Amino acid sequence: MKPDKFANLGKAIHHWLSFQLLCGREQLMSESYLNQPTGEYLLNVFASSHLKTEYDHPCLNEEGRQGRPRQIDFCLLSRDTQRLTTAIELKWINSTPLNRQRIVHDLLRLECLRGTEKGQRIYRYLIVAGRIKDFNEQLLGTKCQKKDNKRAPLLDGILATSEGQQVSVIYQNLNKSQQAFFDNYAEKYNMGIPARFETKLEFGIREGAFCVYGWHIQCSSNRKEISPTTTLGKNQD
Repeated sequence: MKPDKFANLGKAIHHWLSFQLLCGREQLMSESYLNQPTGEYLLNVFASSHLKTEYDHPCLNEEGRQGRPRQIDFCLLSRDTQRLTTAIELKWINSTPLNRQRIVHDLLRLECLRGTEKGQRIYRYLIVAGRIKDFNEQLLGTKCQKKDNKRAPLLDGILATSEGQQVSVIYQNLNKSQQAFFDNYAEKYNMGIPARFETKLEFGIREGAFCVYGWHIQCSSNRKEISPTTTLGKNQD
């Protein structure tokens, strides 16, 4: 799914949330509540045989692992070979404190996706939605500790906040608190940390009562992995 169709998905989700609010269904809104507009849009734009929900992650379900498979919220597969072409993760922000670790986990779970064929392209997208007040306070306004004991926005150097902006995420340039979230991912999933990758804010819709932001996650052409350098934290999903 190319970025233009991804941007239209963002509009569909925003309109749907606004409609649900007018219907008095605000109390029902949650992360799973985003599945309906996402699924309906993808089914309409792409054939049903291409769409998969809760798709087992091809890189994070090692043989012999116990428990529920690690999955991707929505995936699109190619028509002929059924190879993965698009992966989408959804996140809902409410008034409760943001689980910052889960945002980083979702981001890196998308980044690590690999195609089965050399040169195969996978579009990786992260969508975050919520009421404007909650979005501002719990995502855009959330901060972490820096080495000089000052606090800085968590998203600095990780996710762009201006539409069309692209950020090069360089692990070694992140502050220690940010690196700790990446290190936690490495420990939990037994994976290396990408030395560098890019994130681009394809759309940032702020209208009416809701924000819907969508980021495009892109691997570096000469992708390299590094080992954690900070103290590993407690595992979280």
